[in-house]
Amino acid sequence: MNFNEAPHIITWELTRACQLHCRHCRARAIPRRDFRELTLPQIENVLDDIASMRPKPMIIFTGGDPLERDDLSDIIKAAVSRKIRTAIAPSVTPSLTPQIIKIWKTLGVQAVSISLDGATQAVHDRFRGVLGTFARSVEIAEAVVNQGMDLQINTSVSPFTLQDLPKMGRLVQILKAKSWEVFFVIPTGRARLSESLDAKHIESSLEWLRDYAKDVSFRVTAVGAPQFSRVMARPLNQSPTIREAQGFAFISHYGDVFPSGYLPVSAGNVKRQRFSEIYRESPLFCDLRNPDKLEGRCGQCAYRAICGGSRARAYAVTGNYLAEDPGCPGTELAQSMQTV
Repeated sequence: MNFNEAPHIITWELTRACQLHCRHCRARAIPRRDFRELTLPQIENVLDDIASMRPKPMIIFTGGDPLERDDLSDIIKAAVSRKIRTAIAPSVTPSLTPQIIKIWKTLGVQAVSISLDGATQAVHDRFRGVLGTFARSVEIAEAVVNQGMDLQINTSVSPFTLQDLPKMGRLVQILKAKSWEVFFVIPTGRARLSESLDAKHIESSLEWLRDYAKDVSFRVTAVGAPQFSRVMARPLNQSPTIREAQGFAFISHYGDVFPSGYLPVSAGNVKRQRFSEIYRESPLFCDLRNPDKLEGRCGQCAYRAICGGSRARAYAVTGNYLAEDPGCPGTELAQSMQTV
């Protein structure tokens, strides 16, 4: 794929409204919808532009909670009718039911991602801030699989949830997920620095995840820790995974375009400029697609072209999105594994 022309995935925050109060929330979700949200006609204009991109990106509608929008079905129809592969990342609130999952299936949604941050109610519900969320998340995950849709489980790893990771690995298999995305908490939004792992614990967690991935048939990936490519010992002359700083884009509820929801530096706004133009031509996206722009240890690392470090973590900690990633132990590990 040519990531200079189109991203692989676009995550679209339709609203910041949500009834949960998660301790690590990137969006700093709010109880009511924001008046600045993009309208349905504005969303359709952006979808027209996205549908013209080649290769055509996949869209994940998220929030906040996308179910807070009463026109969500119309938005889904608009994307599917343009032959855009569409997924939903909802919040597990009383609004999300097995019947809603069935409706999404009939509308053409192909995948649903559910967040499970712990393998027990005690861990997950405390992390998400609402009692009963764990049981309902499992119920919805089962409904997704029963409808024949792809299930993705998202797990946020922080000092609070770290010890539950092996149990979560077993639960993901039981739920018959097609993908497990392990999110290493970035200190942005509502998350504090104390809620993210240090480099040593990120490294050991990635090593465990590497060993786990060898024994399962579904996709396992790390978000916020692109050094997973190094830990997996992938050859430097290959790029089987998408580097964090390329192939992705995030559209906020008011139309700003970011490299990721965890990197709050805007490259432009779709109300004033085409999404395709922002993605292809903005200095921000061009910088992030160029590994030679990286600074510090990341700029010297042998894996900079297929890893590049977490730009979101670098920005959150240093204020510079091109700085070295403080969540990686250093270049000496990558240099010792160089295979070219």
